[in-house]
Amino acid sequence: MSVETSAMDIKQKQAKYHDYEASTYDSKFGITYDDRCIDYARQRYRKVMPEGRLEGRVLELGAGTGFFTVNLALGDCISGELHCSDISEGMLDVCKRNAAGHGIEVVAEQGDAENLSYDDNSFDLVIGHAFIHHLPVPGKAFQEAYRVLKPGGRLLIAGEPTYWGDRISRMVKTTTWRAFQRVTSLPRLQQYRKPEISGAADPEQAILAALEHEVDLHTFHPDEVQRMATIAGFADVEVVTEELTANWWGWSIRTIEGSVRPGTFGMRWALTAFNGYRLLTMLDEKVMDRIVPDALFYNLIVGATKPQDA
Repeated sequence: MSVETSAMDIKQKQAKYHDYEASTYDSKFGITYDDRCIDYARQRYRKVMPEGRLEGRVLELGAGTGFFTVNLALGDCISGELHCSDISEGMLDVCKRNAAGHGIEVVAEQGDAENLSYDDNSFDLVIGHAFIHHLPVPGKAFQEAYRVLKPGGRLLIAGEPTYWGDRISRMVKTTTWRAFQRVTSLPRLQQYRKPEISGAADPEQAILAALEHEVDLHTFHPDEVQRMATIAGFADVEVVTEELTANWWGWSIRTIEGSVRPGTFGMRWALTAFNGYRLLTMLDEKVMDRIVPDALFYNLIVGATKPQDA
């Protein structure tokens, strides 16, 4: 019997979709646990966190396959008792394997970022990467992060889409998709399309894959995120934005990679994609950041502190 999703609420759909994606998520988004992604995670961390390694109890919300926690640990940014929480058990299974495979010990627990099971004042750092845009009420995640942090504890959330940056990226993705469709409509190139695109996908997998269009719930204005953190009680709230041309490049690459049959591209493609992203990131940071409004950049990062007297 085919899976039925119409009666699910949004959190059930989130869990079901991410369980479906778990086994291929890292390859889909080019996630690795080497210098490339270690540097990426470290740079996001350092934009709002002080130098040095944080040692203590760390909790990642919406941890997925462990990308942020594992790479930050490998990058010597965090150490101690590392906890990973996610609504998807499938994602957490991959997270545990990724961590163990790189000598990192994590405690993984299925949970809802809007209603955490952890005690008050129990963590030194709460982190997250690209997860609050999936939540029905993102402000609750800020409140829960505040609750479980110790006084003086830090919050870091990265990789969240901005309102205008997302709209620009949609145009990039649509243009790339249409170009891919035209090119691979040629008889000799149809073989490079994923089965879903050519109509050969398993019906159940097609239903689960279609949930991708339902689980992305929000985009954010930078001042909106700052308000959510402040209302939750955080102090020293800092919001920075990043990735303009690098994001256009990245979404073009990801759109193509998500559309071709697995195994089509090799290492040369991966290196070209990475080097292009790196060069355009430098352009964004050294040039575009000075002349383009913050709100047009795609990603935002927020850092904040729970007051010592809380």
